[in-house]
Amino acid sequence: MNEVFYEETALIKNPKSAKAKYNFINVLSIVSYSIILFWIFIYLTSFAHVSVIFDIIVFIIPAGIFVLVGVLLGKFKNRFYLEYDYTFISGTVRVAQVIKCVKRKFLLEFNCYDIEKIGEFGSETYFKYEKMAGTKTQVFTSNDIPEKGKDFYYIVVNVNAEKNILIFECTKTFIINVLKFSKKTVLEKE
Repeated sequence: MNEVFYEETALIKNPKSAKAKYNFINVLSIVSYSIILFWIFIYLTSFAHVSVIFDIIVFIIPAGIFVLVGVLLGKFKNRFYLEYDYTFISGTVRVAQVIKCVKRKFLLEFNCYDIEKIGEFGSETYFKYEKMAGTKTQVFTSNDIPEKGKDFYYIVVNVNAEKNILIFECTKTFIINVLKFSKKTVLEKE
């Protein structure tokens, strides 16, 4: 049997806006860390160490808050510049998240044999699956409107004994490759 390899990427439609948001949150995170350093400098050079409780209230708690804010902003910034890679290799689909075109994070892998249903996003069958109890929806695109030549598709797959609705922004070619290795009944009739 022939090996089939096919890969697509769901790119951000407006990368300038995403980069600006990413950089703004990153600057806020750096400012938070800078405030911590300034706060520590003030604490170390201060001669007004009245008591341990005073030191905790005036210096340590605010420093802890700025550390927490810096860490949260550092993690939050990655939500603004996300792209997704979909890789199909002879019956296996792998999804990875690409942060700012630099950092790649593996998200999910499933076999085409585990697919229950495939169709266009927003169809009646999709909404029936979405209303089912115990289903989990995961969106693997950053766009609200698909790129030219692509559409939004959903794939219902059973992964780790859970029913997942996966939403992809991909071409028909990607879906056709997935269908070649899936059961014959997975394509929705609509």
